[in-house]
Amino acid sequence: MNYKKCVIAIDDWQMQCCGTPFKLGDDVEWILHRHGKKSKLTDNMVEFYYEHHSSEWENLFKATGAVDKIEALFCRYEKRPNEHGNKKGFVNYAIYEKALNVDAADGWHGDVDGLKFVAYEVTLRDCVIVPAKKTEVTFS
Repeated sequence: MNYKKCVIAIDDWQMQCCGTPFKLGDDVEWILHRHGKKSKLTDNMVEFYYEHHSSEWENLFKATGAVDKIEALFCRYEKRPNEHGNKKGFVNYAIYEKALNVDAADGWHGDVDGLKFVAYEVTLRDCVIVPAKKTEVTFS
Protein backbone atom coordinates (compact mmCIF):
# COMPACT_ATOMS: atom_id res chain seq x y z
CA MET A 1 0.00 0.00 0.00
CA ASN A 2 1.36 3.40 -0.93
CA TYR A 3 0.17 6.50 0.89
CA LYS A 4 1.01 10.07 0.02
CA LYS A 5 0.34 10.75 3.73
CA CYS A 6 -0.53 8.33 6.54
CA VAL A 7 -1.16 9.00 10.25
CA ILE A 8 0.34 6.64 12.84
CA ALA A 9 -0.55 6.69 16.57
CA ILE A 10 2.29 6.06 19.03
CA ASP A 11 1.56 5.70 22.75
CA ASP A 12 4.02 7.33 25.13
CA TRP A 13 4.88 4.01 26.80
CA GLN A 14 5.72 2.36 23.45
CA MET A 15 8.32 5.06 22.75
CA GLN A 16 9.59 5.11 26.34
CA CYS A 17 10.07 1.36 26.41
CA CYS A 18 11.42 0.45 23.01
CA GLY A 19 11.10 3.34 20.57
CA THR A 20 13.87 5.16 18.80
CA PRO A 21 13.67 8.97 18.98
CA PHE A 22 12.87 10.69 15.70
CA LYS A 23 12.38 14.21 14.35
CA LEU A 24 10.74 16.02 11.47
CA GLY A 25 12.22 14.95 8.14
CA ASP A 26 13.63 11.63 9.41
CA ASP A 27 13.13 8.49 7.34
CA VAL A 28 11.65 5.82 9.59
CA GLU A 29 10.86 2.12 9.42
CA TRP A 30 8.22 0.95 11.89
CA ILE A 31 6.19 -2.14 12.69
CA LEU A 32 2.46 -1.37 12.93
CA HIS A 33 -0.96 -2.88 13.37
CA ARG A 34 -4.08 -1.61 11.65
CA HIS A 35 -6.06 0.97 13.59
CA GLY A 36 -8.47 2.69 11.20
CA LYS A 37 -10.16 4.98 13.73
CA LYS A 38 -10.66 8.71 13.95
CA SER A 39 -8.34 10.48 16.36
CA LYS A 40 -9.66 11.17 19.85
CA LEU A 41 -8.50 14.77 19.54
CA THR A 42 -7.42 15.90 16.08
CA ASP A 43 -9.13 15.76 12.71
CA ASN A 44 -6.84 12.89 11.69
CA MET A 45 -7.92 9.45 10.59
CA VAL A 46 -5.38 7.23 12.34
CA GLU A 47 -4.76 4.36 9.93
CA PHE A 48 -2.15 2.45 11.92
CA TYR A 49 -0.78 2.09 15.45
CA TYR A 50 2.93 1.74 16.28
CA GLU A 51 3.55 -1.70 17.76
CA HIS A 52 6.68 -2.92 19.47
CA HIS A 53 5.40 -5.73 21.67
CA SER A 54 3.23 -8.13 19.68
CA SER A 55 4.81 -11.26 18.25
CA GLU A 56 1.74 -11.97 16.07
CA TRP A 57 3.65 -11.08 12.92
CA GLU A 58 0.79 -12.29 10.69
CA ASN A 59 -1.30 -9.29 11.88
CA LEU A 60 1.46 -6.69 11.62
CA PHE A 61 2.74 -4.39 8.89
CA LYS A 62 6.07 -2.74 8.11
CA ALA A 63 6.00 0.95 7.20
CA THR A 64 8.66 3.14 5.69
CA GLY A 65 8.27 6.85 5.15
CA ALA A 66 9.46 10.34 6.05
CA VAL A 67 8.21 12.14 9.16
CA ASP A 68 6.13 15.08 7.95
CA LYS A 69 4.33 16.13 11.16
CA ILE A 70 4.45 15.21 14.85
CA GLU A 71 1.60 16.07 17.20
CA ALA A 72 1.98 15.43 20.94
CA LEU A 73 -1.38 14.62 22.55
CA PHE A 74 -2.25 15.60 26.12
CA CYS A 75 -5.17 14.58 28.32
CA ARG A 76 -6.61 14.77 31.80
CA TYR A 77 -8.06 11.83 33.68
CA GLU A 78 -11.34 11.56 35.52
CA LYS A 79 -12.78 8.69 37.51
CA ARG A 80 -15.72 6.97 35.83
CA PRO A 81 -17.61 3.78 36.62
CA ASN A 82 -16.05 0.73 35.01
CA GLU A 83 -17.87 0.09 31.72
CA HIS A 84 -16.82 -3.54 31.37
CA GLY A 85 -19.24 -5.01 33.90
CA ASN A 86 -16.87 -7.82 34.88
CA LYS A 87 -15.10 -5.62 37.40
CA LYS A 88 -16.66 -3.26 39.90
CA GLY A 89 -15.42 0.14 40.86
CA PHE A 90 -14.05 3.11 39.00
CA VAL A 91 -11.36 3.53 36.38
CA ASN A 92 -9.32 6.51 35.21
CA TYR A 93 -10.80 7.67 31.91
CA ALA A 94 -8.64 9.75 29.57
CA ILE A 95 -10.16 12.92 28.18
CA TYR A 96 -7.98 14.25 25.36
CA GLU A 97 -7.79 18.03 25.38
CA LYS A 98 -4.71 19.35 23.60
CA ALA A 99 -2.49 18.60 20.61
CA LEU A 100 0.78 20.45 20.11
CA ASN A 101 2.99 20.34 17.04
CA VAL A 102 6.52 19.32 18.05
CA ASP A 103 9.77 18.97 16.10
CA ALA A 104 10.96 15.74 17.71
CA ALA A 105 9.69 12.74 19.65
CA ASP A 106 11.38 10.66 22.30
CA GLY A 107 8.38 9.59 24.40
CA TRP A 108 8.96 12.12 27.16
CA HIS A 109 7.12 15.43 27.31
CA GLY A 110 6.31 17.39 30.44
CA ASP A 111 2.79 18.27 31.47
CA VAL A 112 1.18 21.20 29.65
CA ASP A 113 -1.48 23.33 31.34
CA GLY A 114 -2.03 20.55 33.90
CA LEU A 115 -2.53 17.95 31.15
CA LYS A 116 -0.49 14.73 30.88
CA PHE A 117 1.36 13.76 27.71
CA VAL A 118 0.03 10.39 26.48
CA ALA A 119 0.73 9.85 22.77
CA TYR A 120 1.86 11.10 19.40
CA GLU A 121 0.07 11.24 16.11
CA VAL A 122 2.72 11.18 13.41
CA THR A 123 2.08 11.92 9.75
CA LEU A 124 4.39 10.09 7.36
CA ARG A 125 4.71 11.20 3.75
CA ASP A 126 5.54 8.94 0.81
CA CYS A 127 4.70 6.02 3.07
CA VAL A 128 4.86 2.40 1.92
CA ILE A 129 3.13 -0.17 4.12
CA VAL A 130 3.42 -3.90 3.47
CA PRO A 131 2.60 -7.01 5.50
CA ALA A 132 5.40 -7.75 7.96
CA LYS A 133 7.55 -10.80 7.47
CA LYS A 134 8.20 -13.11 10.40
CA THR A 135 11.90 -12.23 10.30
CA GLU A 136 11.08 -8.50 10.65
CA VAL A 137 9.17 -8.93 13.91
CA THR A 138 12.00 -9.51 16.37
CA PHE A 139 10.27 -8.48 19.60
CA SER A 140 7.69 -10.24 21.75
